Amino acid sequence: MEPSTILRSDALDILFENRNKQYGAYTLRREYPQRLLIAMGGMAVLVLAANFFLLQPPSPKLLSGPIILTDDHHFIPPPATPVDPPPPPAPAPPPPPAASEQYVAPEIVPDDQHTDPLPEMDDLVNKVISTISQDGPLSDNITRPPAPESSGTGAAPIEPEVEKTPEILKTADIMPSFPGGLSALQRWLSRNLKPQDGLEPGQRVKVIARFVVDVNGKITGIQLTQSGGDPYDQEVMRVIKKMPQWNPGIQNGNTVAVWFNIPIIFETPEE
Repeated sequence: MEPSTILRSDALDILFENRNKQYGAYTLRREYPQRLLIAMGGMAVLVLAANFFLLQPPSPKLLSGPIILTDDHHFIPPPATPVDPPPPPAPAPPPPPAASEQYVAPEIVPDDQHTDPLPEMDDLVNKVISTISQDGPLSDNITRPPAPESSGTGAAPIEPEVEKTPEILKTADIMPSFPGGLSALQRWLSRNLKPQDGLEPGQRVKVIARFVVDVNGKITGIQLTQSGGDPYDQEVMRVIKKMPQWNPGIQNGNTVAVWFNIPIIFETPEE
């Protein structure tokens, strides 16, 4: 290409200088900007058309009759009109009262003062003795008491429950225990039992007590099954009465009252 024509030529002409421009590459590169504009324009038209048709809200369907719009924006038919339940059947009319004859108390008076004659026996047949005389169907000679007024509930009267005395067991799955166990019981007895006078050196006096540990752990029903004499028995009774509350016995998972035996020995050491 001559130097005088370089300034008037574009880059594509310089690139294809002395080359075959009819091969196709030259034409494709020359027409590329126009094709690009046409393609972008067509794409923009398609996007606008799609947005117009896809984003267009659908026309609502018409329903016959009233409609209700719920929270989730779905149309549902209106609820059915509630039907009132049929009225209860009328109660049967009470039977007519039986024929009755007024009771006249006999009064012993002179014949000339008698005013109210007593009814004849034939008039009393198949009639109910009452305070008034009235007509009605004849009775079957059975005098019935008047029917009690109904409260309308139809429930039988509730009888008060009789409180049952809890059963006292001889043994239980878990026997009652002193708080802290057997060793704590021995220490408590040694601190609270007072020594008694009159024991010889090496002498022992044994008292066996029997009592009930109830469902709350309280000591009741104290008995002495083996006596050791008056002063020793009184001392054992006094100490057991002031015992603290025990842990109650347990049978089948429930607290129960249980008998408990405890031996108490008074002794003095040998000299």
